[in-house]
Amino acid sequence: MSVSGTNLFDYQALDVAGKIVTGQIPARTQRDAHRALEARSLMPVSLVVSRPVAAKRRWFQRPPSPRDDALLMEQLALLLSAGIPLLDAVASLRNQSIHPAFNESLGLVERRLRAGEPFAPSLSAAFPTLPGYLGQLAASGEATGRLGPALQDGVAQMNYDLAVRQDISNALTYPAILVISGLTAVMFIFIVVVPRFSAMLAGKTAQLPFISRMVLEIGMAMNAAKEYLIVLALGLGFGIWSLLRRPKVRQKIREWLDHVPLVGTWLLEAELARWGSMLSTMLANGIDLIRGLEFARESIGLESLKHKLVQVSKSVRGGQSLSAAVGNQDAFTATAVSLIQVGETSGQLDTLLKSMSDLYANSGRQRMKRFLIMLEPIAILLIGGFIGGIVAAIMLAITSVNQVAL
Repeated sequence: MSVSGTNLFDYQALDVAGKIVTGQIPARTQRDAHRALEARSLMPVSLVVSRPVAAKRRWFQRPPSPRDDALLMEQLALLLSAGIPLLDAVASLRNQSIHPAFNESLGLVERRLRAGEPFAPSLSAAFPTLPGYLGQLAASGEATGRLGPALQDGVAQMNYDLAVRQDISNALTYPAILVISGLTAVMFIFIVVVPRFSAMLAGKTAQLPFISRMVLEIGMAMNAAKEYLIVLALGLGFGIWSLLRRPKVRQKIREWLDHVPLVGTWLLEAELARWGSMLSTMLANGIDLIRGLEFARESIGLESLKHKLVQVSKSVRGGQSLSAAVGNQDAFTATAVSLIQVGETSGQLDTLLKSMSDLYANSGRQRMKRFLIMLEPIAILLIGGFIGGIVAAIMLAITSVNQVAL
């Protein structure tokens, strides 16, 4: 029996002691699988193509999130650090996976390990959504015999990336909630409240002040078209939500925010903190500086900063020191350059890069707090002033009709 591509075969075979052993082996054809078993001193008894039953997925089952990936890798790192053999650790996690979709992926890792393949490429093939640096750290850990600690460092970096994304998301969500709440309140006043006063003042609008007539006319028009406005608002909301799910749109928004005072500086510091943390993790696990710079650069979301880091990599590849290379870019502060220079001189570049990352992270958090502190009163004043203007226009209309002096 011959099939195209690589297949997985279930086998039963006799070992040198005459005992029946079972397992799975990848091969292109049944003949190749037969030869592979004979190379292991096994005499095949049964050899059939494996047809694993796919796990049933309900339509509402969410896909694994980056946090699920980090938790799975953390569990694997803990098992390995505790001295459990790699194959046993993978099999154990497969039996108690935190997400149904992981069962198939862990099964693939287990089969490739049993076939004698290294762990790092097996992990990358089974989990294509994992960050690229995790596979590099796994390869480094395999080579040095420190796979558990290397994966723990990778998990720490994954958690750090998730924390940075969460901070940015929280900071941008708060203004969005304020804007949506304000617009909802204004629409409610125009559609529900203003028309009631318009009915009270029917036939008397000619003698009202201009601002009062304008508010009442807008309210009546919006009330008459309220069904269309509701559909339009829902469609607009869905359209914005769909656009924000596109990476290119989110990238454009971040690039625009990069030029906003205070917010842009905070985003830049958050990205530099991520870059320093990533490069520190790479170097601490024995990955060379050039390769580490490539992975650290790929973790950056701001294209403007990424272009500058490309120049840093080119300069280092050309023989320039890292401190001199980053010193030529205006994105780095003098303190950051000094820390990198001290790290190069003392041979503790990974430690000093981590210190630089912490410095940028703390500075970014302080800027974010100041931004939120300034944003809240400004948003309240703007929304309150707009709603107050509408109420004042209505009250002015009532007092004008009844000839009550303000």
